[in-house]
Amino acid sequence: MVENNKKIPKRRFKQFKNADAWEQRKLEDFGKSTGGTSIESEFDELGKYKVISIGSYSETNQYTDQGIRANKTKKTENRILNKNNLTMILNDKTASGNIIGRVLLIDSDNSYIFNQRTERIEVYENEYLPEFLYQFLNADNIRGKIISASQGNTQIYVNWTSIRELTYEIPVLKDEQRKITDLFNQLDNLIAFHQRKLNKLKTLKKAYLSEMFPAEGERVPKRRFSGFFDDWEQQKLGEIATEIVAGGD
Repeated sequence: MVENNKKIPKRRFKQFKNADAWEQRKLEDFGKSTGGTSIESEFDELGKYKVISIGSYSETNQYTDQGIRANKTKKTENRILNKNNLTMILNDKTASGNIIGRVLLIDSDNSYIFNQRTERIEVYENEYLPEFLYQFLNADNIRGKIISASQGNTQIYVNWTSIRELTYEIPVLKDEQRKITDLFNQLDNLIAFHQRKLNKLKTLKKAYLSEMFPAEGERVPKRRFSGFFDDWEQQKLGEIATEIVAGGD
């Protein structure tokens, strides 16, 4: 994202072309951090708060509701999240690194509690826009530093103490943070829109596949182009292929 030694991005909005260079900050500089703790004993299917744990994170950086709930108790009262808090997952289900280091942006007060292996970051909003940090920290090249610091084999993990001093180049102008955030929010919305269209097309194709080919024991499909009336014929695979070659190892 930032050119070597120049502390400016390769691509920058025109109005910031001659603005101050980006500045180096540690991960811990972005906000007050609090580690999660095991709260499984406080789970309650009728609980008020949604529980954020490793299953809440995804490769799309969107929150996944696992249906796990908890109530406010002495053990959980200091783990209740507020709007614009960030949460970062510190381990991964596998060695792939697809989840570790990903960040969620909390969208409301008093709706979520975070479990163990998640770090809360209460953003210093006088310096940083939470939405910007959400986009920034989820960027592959940024999250790559956390993956590089990970340990373990089948399931990798990091400790906050081992990554909190990782350094990043970041824009100090909040106007620039806002412009970057708006751009990536627009792209995310566009991706989501086209993903919904793609899902609808996949569903449509699945329906056509089930209706335009006869079911077992039938000779005509449920859905057919006009002008075709004859029954379909049953044939063996060897009768409709000129050559069949087995694949090698």
